[in-house]
Parts: sequence; C-alpha cells; structure tokens
Amino acid sequence: GHLLNPASIGFLAGMGISSVTAYPQPRVTILVTGNELQLPGNPLEYGQVYESNSFTLKACLSQLHIRVAAVLQSGDNALQLQAMLEQALETSDLILITGGVSVGDYDFTMDAFASCGVKQVFHKIRQKPGKPLLFGTRDEKAVFGLPGNPASVLTCFYEYVIPAIGRMMHSAKSIESKRVALEHDHQKPAALNHFSKALYNGQTVSLQTGQESYKLSSFALANCLAVFPEGETVFNKGQLIDIHLLPQ
Repeated sequence: GHLLNPASIGFLAGMGISSVTAYPQPRVTILVTGNELQLPGNPLEYGQVYESNSFTLKACLSQLHIRVAAVLQSGDNALQLQAMLEQALETSDLILITGGVSVGDYDFTMDAFASCGVKQVFHKIRQKPGKPLLFGTRDEKAVFGLPGNPASVLTCFYEYVIPAIGRMMHSAKSIESKRVALEHDHQKPAALNHFSKALYNGQTVSLQTGQESYKLSSFALANCLAVFPEGETVFNKGQLIDIHLLPQ
C-alpha cells in the first residue's frame, strides 16, 4: 500500500534490496471516434472539427504520471471500431473511447463492446454533463465509453476514470472533496446531478459562465467542479455545497 516515491527507492537500494513486488501503473489506450475529426494544425474541411479529446486525456494521465501506450482514431465504422477495440484489449489494461456512446445511427461503441466480449456494467448516468457514459470490463481490463463533447470527457475522467485507476493501482487515487459556501444563488432542473465548472478562492466557490458540454474555455479557468445533487433545484448564497478539486 505504499507509493514508491524517490525516497522509497533510495531507501530500498540503501538496504541492498534490488527488487520488490509492486502494483504497476495501467497501460492505457485512447481511442477517439468520428468521421468529422481533424488533427490540430491541419485546415478544416466542411463539417470537420478539431480533435481535442486525446490531447486532453493524455495531459490528464500525464498529471497522474501515467504514460499512454497508444492513441487510435476510428471513423464512424462499426467494423473498424471493433478491430481497434480488440487491438487495445490485447495490449492495454484501460481503454478510453471517446464518442459513439449515444443511440444515433453512427454510435457504434455499444456494438463494439458486445462484439469484443466487453461486459457492460452500466450505460447512462443521471448527471450533466456526461449522461451517456458507458463502462464495461473484459477479464481484468476496464473500458470506458466517454461522451464526445470535450467538457463531458473531462468531467467523466475526473469523476470516474481517476477513481478506477486508483482501484487498479490499489491506491486511494481520487480527486479531493471539500464542503464550502456558494458565493451566489443558483438554480437548476431537478432531474439530474450537475457537475458545474467553478472557481474556489479558498473560502467560497463561484460558478463559471459557459457550462455547455462542448465548451472547454471555462474548464480551462476552473479549479473545481461544484456538485449539485439530483432532486434539488434551488441553492442559496452562503449555502454549503460539495466541490471536487481538480488536479493542478
């Protein structure tokens, strides 16, 4: 249960110990999907958008000192996605798929799960953003089907993928929670839990503008997610709410 930090490595070496049994970091493959995706630096054609999710996820994993084994890109093609998922399952412990988790004509991730023998554990969470989140396992491998919108991807990574990595590494890896006062009144619909991009100043928390799931600009300025539970609609200034601090 002890993290092998630099001092631990030096201590073991100083005791003449050359090897120990340890839980390894997971090998991770990122698999992005969509015909419309274009790599940054290239001109956009009609109907294209720049692919950002793989860069976001690689940076998130880097903060956790985890290297990405591979980044794969599949078009909206069921057979291609199945082949890439099977390839990732052979070489990685954790696979992060972005896009294709809803129920549209070009959403093939659920079919790929079934074709590759990935047992679906859950699909859809009563939350915003990231409602279509999909998760499954095959043997000891974990597979997340993340929504395609960038803010949804990032929210689901912080709330679900980081704790999963902690379980895989037998550590307490997760994002830190605090209970703090809300700086202003806030209202939301009752149907879903909301994870809202917010700024914590050390005493109170205020929500960022631009909460849409496709917007990363407000996420880039946020340092926490404010948690507003399902079933509650009105939150008053000064009310204590939970926040989840983002890794810095």
